[in-house]
Amino acid sequence: MSIRWRLALSFALLLVIPATIASMFFFVAFRRYVISEQVDSRLKVYSTLFLTTLASGATDNVDYDVISSTLASLGDTTSPEIWVQLTDADGNVLAKSDNLGDENLPVVSLSQSSVVTVTSASGDELRLLPVGFEAEGQRYQLQFAQSLSSIDPILSRMGVTLILVVMVFLALAFISAAVLVGRALSPVKKVTATAQSITSSSDLTRRVDYRGSKDEIGRLAATFDQMIEQLDGLMRSQRSFVADASHELRGPLTVFQGNLGLLRRNLSEEDRQESLRALEAEAARMTRVINDLLVLAEVESGLLDQQQMVSLRDLLLDAQDRAMLLAGDRQIIVGRQDDLWVKGDAHKLDQMINNLVGNAVKYTPDGGIITLSLCEEDGWARLDVSDTGMGIAPEHLPHLFDRFYRVDKARSRAAGGTGLGLAIVKGIAEQHGGRVAVTSELGKGTMFTVWLKL
Repeated sequence: MSIRWRLALSFALLLVIPATIASMFFFVAFRRYVISEQVDSRLKVYSTLFLTTLASGATDNVDYDVISSTLASLGDTTSPEIWVQLTDADGNVLAKSDNLGDENLPVVSLSQSSVVTVTSASGDELRLLPVGFEAEGQRYQLQFAQSLSSIDPILSRMGVTLILVVMVFLALAFISAAVLVGRALSPVKKVTATAQSITSSSDLTRRVDYRGSKDEIGRLAATFDQMIEQLDGLMRSQRSFVADASHELRGPLTVFQGNLGLLRRNLSEEDRQESLRALEAEAARMTRVINDLLVLAEVESGLLDQQQMVSLRDLLLDAQDRAMLLAGDRQIIVGRQDDLWVKGDAHKLDQMINNLVGNAVKYTPDGGIITLSLCEEDGWARLDVSDTGMGIAPEHLPHLFDRFYRVDKARSRAAGGTGLGLAIVKGIAEQHGGRVAVTSELGKGTMFTVWLKL
């Protein structure tokens, strides 16, 4: 059974159970009402009628012939369902209505004056109204009774009616619940259909695109779309990564193959040395690419093997010292340098800063200025690396942190770049719960900013 029908049945049962209990209470109340209005009231009416008849023919002495004839006439003129019996103080039956036949009514206490429920000798339930009176110093009791079996047809009809009402209510509740649950679960159906469609076609561009209410089901559909969006992005990124990595490694391998072919020939010593230098250069470049790929894979895993409190100021000053060795005529200036500490991997944070500083040195012409600064901003450590280089065109800024992306491909390769440095910077920043941004203006320079949570 599907979850829709299980939920609908559960919902219907939850409604039917209290409805059944309410029906039972109603039936009991209705039974009491019928007994009170149709049985007890009739007994009181007939008792009044009998006493009135008796009083019109009674004398000071109790004449049993008068009582007997009165009981007989009452049995002839009233409903045969009403039984009347006269008893003395000892419970002896003195007279009774003809419709009682050979059966006597149960005797109750002379002090009893309200309608009570008793059981006859034949096992029937009776409602009995005792009326006591005194004549010639003796206590007597008139008993008026009616069998409750007389109201069984009414109660049976009411019971059947209530059962039908409960069954109709159950059917309506089940149908209503099925419709409501079906509507509520429609996004789940769409999610299932979309998932099956993606599985069969491997098309990650498909979405549930749920536009209903933002309830739990709506959030489920939205979360599913977000998950597929991320998977689609990861798959596209993976395909791009494989293509880019293949392209980057194809160049060195081509150089290897070409120079190895040359070395098989009879070359002069000068040409031979030139081929060997080309092989060494490409091997070194391939090593850098592979090392950066390994670092990037480790960074993008999101795992931090070693975490400790790290002084960002010390890392910044160390990066300045190393950059000075490569700066030439460029100036390396450290501006603000707050003593800020973050929790993370010191080696990776050092690599992140060195990548930014090295990138600034590489693209800043001689005589330019590279400025490093570290300060606190709204509970974050802000690290700025700015330069007075050539700047970057706006159309390149959104792609700077993509793998193997180069603004000037020829210059980047000539400078020994792999196109992975900024991707590693972004990965390390995000691995430490931070982020990185870049602003640039052509002809004026570029500034990279890293935020790390303190």
